[in-house]
Amino acid sequence: MNVRLFYPLALAAAMAALLSACNSGSPQDHAVNAGADSLSVKPGESGQLLNVQGKLFSIPSPVQAALLIKKADLPYRQSLPLATDSVQRFTSKDKRALALGMLGADLAYRTVYKDGQAAIKTLKAIEQVSSQLNLSNAFDKELVDAFKRNLSSEDSLLRFSGKAYRAADIYLKNDQQEDVSASVLAGGWIESLFLSLGDATDKLDPKVATRLAEQKNTLGNLIALLSQANTQPELVKQLQGLKTVLDGVKTTYTFVKPTLDVAKKTTYINSATSAEVPPETLNAIVAKVREIRSSIIA
Repeated sequence: MNVRLFYPLALAAAMAALLSACNSGSPQDHAVNAGADSLSVKPGESGQLLNVQGKLFSIPSPVQAALLIKKADLPYRQSLPLATDSVQRFTSKDKRALALGMLGADLAYRTVYKDGQAAIKTLKAIEQVSSQLNLSNAFDKELVDAFKRNLSSEDSLLRFSGKAYRAADIYLKNDQQEDVSASVLAGGWIESLFLSLGDATDKLDPKVATRLAEQKNTLGNLIALLSQANTQPELVKQLQGLKTVLDGVKTTYTFVKPTLDVAKKTTYINSATSAEVPPETLNAIVAKVREIRSSIIA
């Protein structure tokens, strides 16, 4: 299996977070720069394309969820992410792979909110779980150390993110592990959704509601990816149940012609999708996400 841009090895996702956060106040949220590094992460991008045995799957980065949470002015809740001193509870390969993805989302969340001490502890937990999965070679020690030194340097973090993406890509080409890679992706997606819904009551911020609606297609891709990798059968069943609930989210798409800035070689995507999440649907989604996450960390 050739899985490209394996972000939930987690380091790259968090490294890009701070730089992306500085763009969140732009009046035009969606921009594609023709000269930009294709491995960088921007808030407006829909996700990473994964090529699995000739099939393409789009899975969003945990950074996108973390940026969205902050942009929606949701309060930072230090208790939401996994406790970094509890990773020893994950004793099977399947659970460790899911935990690694979850920690990647937690790292992005903590980094975006500039909780440096918690981010460093999360990074250490990631290194511990990666070692247990024999994935340590996917990390470059110099890169990890540079990340620790530059939590507040947005430009540096972007450069490191590109290097980390490439390192992970090369590693997986040389040592392919289909079940592990798919499970890490799943863990990152579930945790990102959990963090996004952490403060949900009976109403969502419009930005969060729209992103939730977008997850319907993403979840279908994720289920297909796990099924193709022949891993996590119980989780697949749970995700299929979540997909049924997510179908209750109503969406409206409004097309607006893109604008081109020739001087900057940038195309701005102006179309927009809005979503409506009825209270009963939201409650069902929150309950299902929490149920799935609880079963992983049990």
